[in-house]
This record gives sequence, structure tokens and C-alpha cells, in this order.
Amino acid sequence: DGSHQRLATLSSGMSFGDQIRFVADPYLGSGTAWEVGLTLRPVSRFQSDFTVTTSRFVDRRIAYEEFDVKIARLLSTYQFTDRLLVRNITEHNTFDKTLGQNVLLTYRVNAGTVFYLGYDDRYRRGDLIDASVFATSDYLRTNRAIFTKLQYLLRTRS
Repeated sequence: DGSHQRLATLSSGMSFGDQIRFVADPYLGSGTAWEVGLTLRPVSRFQSDFTVTTSRFVDRRIAYEEFDVKIARLLSTYQFTDRLLVRNITEHNTFDKTLGQNVLLTYRVNAGTVFYLGYDDRYRRGDLIDASVFATSDYLRTNRAIFTKLQYLLRTRS
């Protein structure tokens, strides 16, 4: 049929230079940020995007690293039919020491009606929740939710 589909796409970007740290007493420092992304689409109904994003800031006045954040994110979608799909997002943040897991099932009844069923888990390093209670660097669940949503478009005639 002549159609062409990419099985994999790799992307990247980087920036660096002077940046302002916007705090109570702002100051100039050095910032570096980069991102790498990989998109896989082995079959037409499945796509998975993996990205790693970083951001680093150094206070040049005292050669102190204020932060060095890395966020790894995996977003995968499988389209069973034109109406039914499942999406998963998993994300790890080194700054907040958090991990998130989210699964969402979507069923489109018609153009104006959609039903959602979701599951969400949030984790954080125990010693960052409350070190006096959780003296561990293991990740502990902080939130869990199962949810549904029905979206319905109301149309009025004028």
C-alpha cells in the first residue's frame, strides 16, 4: 500500500549556559539540561516512548551544585480497537525521590461519550516521607487510587 511506518525514532537535545536561579535572593549561575528520547512502534497499534530529561544548576559564586534532576519516563499505549485503548505511564524523579505508576483504560462509546477506568500508584523514598518513622531509603507507597470517569458531551439545539 506504500505506507511507511517508523519502527524506532531517537531524539536528543541539549542546552547550557548562564541561568538565573529564581529564589528569594536571585543570582546567576550555570545551567545544563539535556533530553534523550526513544519511540518504539513495533506494530501499528502499540507505541512506547521512553525519555530521560536532566536539569543541573551550579551556583558559580561558591562552586556549589544546587540541583541535578533526572526524570525517566515511559509512556506506552496499546490501541485494541478504534474505541478501546490502554495507556501506561511510569515515571521516576531523582530530585523528589518519587516513582509513579498510572494505567488508564479508555473506551470511546461515540464521539461525545468516553468511559475511563484508571489505576494510580505513587511511591517515595521512606526517609523523605518521615525519617523518624521510616528509616529506610526503600520506596514506599504514599498513594493508591482506582478511579472511573464518564465524559458525556451535552448538546443543545438553538
